[in-house]
Amino acid sequence: MSDKIWEVLITVAAARAIPDGRERVTPLLAGPGFDFEALFGRAARHHLLAALADFLQVQGLRDAVPPRLLSQADILRNAGQHRAATLTEEAARLGEVLRKAGVSGAWTKGVVAHHTLYEHSGARLFNDIDIMIHPQHRKTADEALTASGYSRNSRYDAATRTLAPLPKAELRVYQLSPDHLPHYHRLGPDPVVSYIAVDVANSFTWHTSSWQVPMEEALTELRRVDTGSGQQLHTLTPTYAFLFTCLHLFREGWLTRVASVKPLTLAQFGDVVTEWHRLRPAERTEVHHMIKRLNLTQPMAWVVAHTDSLFGSDISAELDLTSEATQEWLATSMLPDGPSEVSPATMEHRLRRPLGPYTTAGLDVRAD
Repeated sequence: MSDKIWEVLITVAAARAIPDGRERVTPLLAGPGFDFEALFGRAARHHLLAALADFLQVQGLRDAVPPRLLSQADILRNAGQHRAATLTEEAARLGEVLRKAGVSGAWTKGVVAHHTLYEHSGARLFNDIDIMIHPQHRKTADEALTASGYSRNSRYDAATRTLAPLPKAELRVYQLSPDHLPHYHRLGPDPVVSYIAVDVANSFTWHTSSWQVPMEEALTELRRVDTGSGQQLHTLTPTYAFLFTCLHLFREGWLTRVASVKPLTLAQFGDVVTEWHRLRPAERTEVHHMIKRLNLTQPMAWVVAHTDSLFGSDISAELDLTSEATQEWLATSMLPDGPSEVSPATMEHRLRRPLGPYTTAGLDVRAD
């Protein structure tokens, strides 16, 4: 990937935290021989194609891009808006179902970020709706979701457009990792939303992790997010939401069993810097205190230092994590059998390299 394309993608990923995005990108797009096809291909790899269309629209740069390429990104962004509206409506419905069943849950990730970080724009694509619950409510949540028409231990088969049983190997992974329930599925209302998947989690990290956030604490006080359509979603407070965004990225980037199936994307780091940008000073101070109190310095340093290196932000210093972000620690990842390995590659190099062969055999596969 050329440096010019990388710079455009960096700007798009953090567009809501970078004030001079247009000034950065305009001379790059207008430069001789700029490879627009490579830009759009790389944007797709990093889940930024809809964000690219949104950025060009907001910044008034649509005329700088070949129309045929832009139309494909427009279609994806428009589909993303439709999907987000449908999934938001379903999340609001299920939230009420779970509340009546006695389950206190907080919606997380894409269905929340679409509204809180990306202004309902369709720039933030997501595949499923994610909810955080207390571990003691796993059985009740399962009963409520299945009573609402969802199939447990299933997956969506795109070839047949039907629900199929979850492979035994993948089901076994969930049984050994009780930080998530297997995805719940039901068929969707239209071809754009051909199925709806619900991901139920009960940990900010993973079951055997040394770093945990008490669920009683995180779910005691929730906030309500306005979805812009008269509905509201119960979500984590801004401080816990930021911790979760970072710790989820840490899980997906540090655990090789996950990262080998779902390579990290620039969009994930874009969520971190965008969410940090939205926090008020008092909330940033609270995040700092929570990291120290909950002993989360190592995973948080891994995430925010990599974020700083990509976007030129200064989150590590603001959270007093600079001393924890050593080059040795930032280069580590966790193997399935426990010990860590050291790779000399920087996060930028890791994100810029081509994708390798894809396989899901024996690995933990979960949608965004």
